[in-house]
Amino acid sequence: MNIRRLLPRRGRLTATLAMTAALAISPVSASAASVVPASASVTSVFCNLTVNYPQQTASGALVSADAWVTCSGGAASAINLSLFLTRDGVIVDSVLAGGTAGASALTVTSCVPGWYQANGSATIWYPTGNIPPSDSFQWTSISVYYSCAPVPQPFTVVNPGLQWTYLYTYDTLQMTATGGTAPYIWSASGLPTNMSINPSTGLISGLANRLTNYTVTVAATDATGHTASTQFTWSVKRNPCQFC
Repeated sequence: MNIRRLLPRRGRLTATLAMTAALAISPVSASAASVVPASASVTSVFCNLTVNYPQQTASGALVSADAWVTCSGGAASAINLSLFLTRDGVIVDSVLAGGTAGASALTVTSCVPGWYQANGSATIWYPTGNIPPSDSFQWTSISVYYSCAPVPQPFTVVNPGLQWTYLYTYDTLQMTATGGTAPYIWSASGLPTNMSINPSTGLISGLANRLTNYTVTVAATDATGHTASTQFTWSVKRNPCQFC
């Protein structure tokens, strides 16, 4: 079995297969009603086949696609899962995996501009007494075009979580942002009394001098004029051992 590290994905196509009856795959998904076992000796195993459409990594360097089979009601005697990744109709990567309770497969290739498609097929052999004793299914994903340019990242201000400071204690907090276009212009409202934010660096600092809980909103505006913000609580507390 070829084991590879899973990469991020943004969506998938799923074919749900009830393996206790014959099944014809529709363009979107299909399922069949369960067959009630005629006797206690007849088993009933259900399996799902999922094939994700190809995904480009955020850097634009790679394209990947994955697929898996999962079974409930018991394990299959054997599962063969094949996955092919094509670009403009030509296979650029493939993998064969196997298992009994399930199987997974991942294909990865360097990104070259073009149309990408994933095709997965599974053959399942069931335990003695299952209806049917074996079956084969396949699924072809939608075709997706990738130019291989880096994926734009959303502009966000990182939330620092709950903050607290002792009364009459000098404290600092460095705010950060992801995405957008540097440099950023920072602003803040609701800061603890006597604390402020540096508009160029995003550093919050000061000596808090009032006991209360503050709801702080910090915003950043990037070089293109887009703005992102986040909100968090900052609590100013009395030092329980001020002169220890």
